[in-house]
Amino acid sequence: MRVKGTIIHKLGTGEHVLILLTENKTEQQKLYHYLTIDAMQFKQEIATEAPKLDYITAGFKNTEGTVIFNQNYIEMPKWYELN
Repeated sequence: MRVKGTIIHKLGTGEHVLILLTENKTEQQKLYHYLTIDAMQFKQEIATEAPKLDYITAGFKNTEGTVIFNQNYIEMPKWYELN
């Protein structure tokens, strides 16, 4: 899995989602699974460095350039809970 870029998406509620972009849908699904199961240290580092992010997910750009992403957002740990 390679992350090809990132986008921060603001929800209507004011919360922020970090979308990690991959090459294609297959890689997006692999990355999303990894983020839900194994990426706790990664999410803790992001929570510490970018505390305004509320969620994380994976996505990709289709052939038309539209960003497609998993909208079952993964909640980020809060930086103040990590100390």
